[in-house]
Amino acid sequence: MPELNTLTLDRAVVSTILDPYVIQRGTPQDPQLSVEIQKLRNRWKKRRWQRRLLGWLPHGRSLPPMLRGARNQEYVFESYSTTWETQGWPNPEEPIQPKQTSLVEWGHEIIKVRRGGLSRVHLYYMADVIGALQPRSILEVGCGNGLNLFVLASKFPDIPMHGVELTEKGVATAKSVQQSQPFPEALVKFCPWEVGNLEAWRKIEFRQGDARALPFPDSSFDLVFTRLALEQMETLRDEAVSEISRVSKKHVMFLEPFFEFNQDDLRRNYVGAKDYFSLPHAELKKFGIQVLMTYKDFPQKLTLGAGLVLGKV
Repeated sequence: MPELNTLTLDRAVVSTILDPYVIQRGTPQDPQLSVEIQKLRNRWKKRRWQRRLLGWLPHGRSLPPMLRGARNQEYVFESYSTTWETQGWPNPEEPIQPKQTSLVEWGHEIIKVRRGGLSRVHLYYMADVIGALQPRSILEVGCGNGLNLFVLASKFPDIPMHGVELTEKGVATAKSVQQSQPFPEALVKFCPWEVGNLEAWRKIEFRQGDARALPFPDSSFDLVFTRLALEQMETLRDEAVSEISRVSKKHVMFLEPFFEFNQDDLRRNYVGAKDYFSLPHAELKKFGIQVLMTYKDFPQKLTLGAGLVLGKV
């Protein structure tokens, strides 16, 4: 296996991958962007204060955000059941929806990005790691509607891939896509590489399951990964990470908002207000995971930093 202590992907290549989803580029000093950034700071400072005050309340989706208490798994299940049933594939040609844009920082630049732009970048980095590891089997925990696995299967058609998802709607959506003819054009355009295999995606095995009790024997997969799935599992993170470690034979890969990636005030307030995942990656060792590499030098949301962590079990 090649040395995996860092990723050295060309910034120009990453910029090209992100470009179709870019709405605006600037710096923190640009008048319009500086106003938007300050609004974010004020909003999430207030929301975190509200969470501290009202965290004992229930967190039903029917309640206004300011009256919701601590995020729980019932809320997550309801929210993502709706998301996976109604949300289409990322499309940079669709009309801009304000709630589906993010302010992103990369170096000294501030970038306003559509939904899907960061996902595309994440998958490019994750594919670089998979290419180095060459696992003989892969499991994604929290696979949603299958987007990540569909994209990765187009690049690694010979690796058996499996996905487990909490919601029935997510699994149903992924399986319905597999029955379509041919590979959806929207996914072909979304892939950050030329799609050479248009059949591997049909072989992915999707099943419904709970991250706290993964329906697989010990050491079932060479690589187990998550991408922004653990962020929703703060209340059950120890159980979920333990299960991920249990079913992995060799490696785990997380692209998640670990504690170390969210140390500025805005991100701390956002994570606190949303009750998001906040495990330090330094604590993965208590789950039998030896961290081999951490990496965060790619475009990041101003509100939530998510880094890539590769570990060995």
